[in-house]
Amino acid sequence: MEQYIELFIQFLDVEKRYSAQTITAYSRDLSEFKQFLDSTGSTRLTDIQYTDIRLYVAHLTEHGYARTSIARKISSLRSFFRYAIQQEWIEQNPAELMNYKSKKQHLPDFFYESEMQAIIEAAKVSKLPNPQRNLAIIELLYATGLRVSELVNLTLEQIQTDIQLIRVIGKGNKERIVPIGDAAMQAIETYQNTERPLLLKLNLNPTANKYLFLSDKGKVITADQVRHILTKIVEEASLNLDIHPHKLRHTFATHLLNNGADMRSVQELLGHADLSSTQIYTHVTKSQLRQQYLQAHPRAKRLNQEDIE
Repeated sequence: MEQYIELFIQFLDVEKRYSAQTITAYSRDLSEFKQFLDSTGSTRLTDIQYTDIRLYVAHLTEHGYARTSIARKISSLRSFFRYAIQQEWIEQNPAELMNYKSKKQHLPDFFYESEMQAIIEAAKVSKLPNPQRNLAIIELLYATGLRVSELVNLTLEQIQTDIQLIRVIGKGNKERIVPIGDAAMQAIETYQNTERPLLLKLNLNPTANKYLFLSDKGKVITADQVRHILTKIVEEASLNLDIHPHKLRHTFATHLLNNGADMRSVQELLGHADLSSTQIYTHVTKSQLRQQYLQAHPRAKRLNQEDIE
């Protein structure tokens, strides 16, 4: 393998004209990989397999290398093996399927259905000012997955009550159509028929008239005020839950996928430009699916219990 590494480094220096620092980094990464192979198996280029690279990543992780350092070393290996394919030194690229992210992927926080129902029930009996508005905010966030910025900027003309749709203006001024369920639609109509007319009278500024949600002073409600309302409802009901508007968006997406919604449909409803932004929710649903399986299947439950004992 050593001679091939030398030829690759020469290629980077002469043809690619990489900096001396970059070439040194490539040389070091590839030499360290060769040293690992020296201690674990064959260093012949044609003998290297995908599993060797996976073991190398495990080795680096066990020795405390930062994820960014590991990602860089994997990048060096990818470049080397691509060049090896071009030169016909090997027939298959062992690093082709290697996928390593430099940053840990944090799973989105969401509410279980029972927790979501508890929040809605708490909003219904809340003693906070304008409870119908507060309930409508929660129902709409949960029913549509709106960002809080989209919620506070929602105007009356964006809501098509007869067919229960809203026209959402999202990031980059992109427009999407999102349906509203019966519960959310009913909550919005109740708020519009009771509290909203009273709130309008508190503020003579006509610019607030077109917006759906108004503050306790009759002005256009702000994102911070929405966060405050959600927190107060949970605290008032003594629910041991951490709540914020974006968590309701995560909950919307997670519950849709848990109940069989198509990934592309959820992507469109959320207004994600890239499907990869939506795919993170599959990690949540798979985790929950496994948990439900272990709890519900008799054989799985018994084996799981035996493992614990």
